[in-house]
This record gives sequence, C-alpha cells and structure tokens, in this order.
Amino acid sequence: MTVLTKGPVAGECIISEGAHGFSRDTGSVVVPADETFLPNTVLGQVTANETFVKYDPANSDGSETPAAILIYRADTGTADKALLVRHAQVRAADLVFFDGASPAQMQTAYDELKTLGIIVR
Repeated sequence: MTVLTKGPVAGECIISEGAHGFSRDTGSVVVPADETFLPNTVLGQVTANETFVKYDPANSDGSETPAAILIYRADTGTADKALLVRHAQVRAADLVFFDGASPAQMQTAYDELKTLGIIVR
C-alpha cells in the first residue's frame, strides 16, 4: 500500500487575521534555483531591494529578521506572492523555517513576529 504524506497547506497556520485583507500584502519573493518555499514559510526582507527571502538569522542583509509569512507555495525565481504581514494569530506547529532552525531561533522569530502584530500560539 502506498503511504501518502500531506505537506503544508496554504495558509493553514492562520488562526485568525484582520477583516477585508487587512493582515495581508503582496511582496516580491525570491526563491533560489532548484528550491521551493512551502506555504507558511517565515520570510525576511532584504533591505537593499525590499524583496522577501527565507528568514535566516545567519544573514546580514535584513532577512535575518522575520518580516512576513508566505501564504502560498513559491517556486524557483521571483514572483509576487500573498504574504501575512500584520495583525494575525498563527499556529507555531504549522510554520516552516530554514533547515536546521533551533528551538531558540524559532522562539526569537516568534518574538520578532510579535512586533509586527503576528502572534504565534
């Protein structure tokens, strides 16, 4: 029998958000070659060009600070995508982080998302 594994579903991390799209914006997401960003990935924003990339505290271009949560999957390249950027509650268990993220790094991200009004439960 074939075993199927369900991956992250678009926006499944969202517990609640502001009415009429208040919590969402569209942003330019840059995905490296041969990579895919899954739904609910925590993103940082590159200061120089205001694009969004995967959040990683090891970076030093602005993306070392969480700035948004990707709602839908993003494939290799650059594309405008729906982002959760403010006034929302999300489930910690559904968020997707960079490979090797430690519990301490995730907790720091939760604290930084709180400054955006995104509360991680």
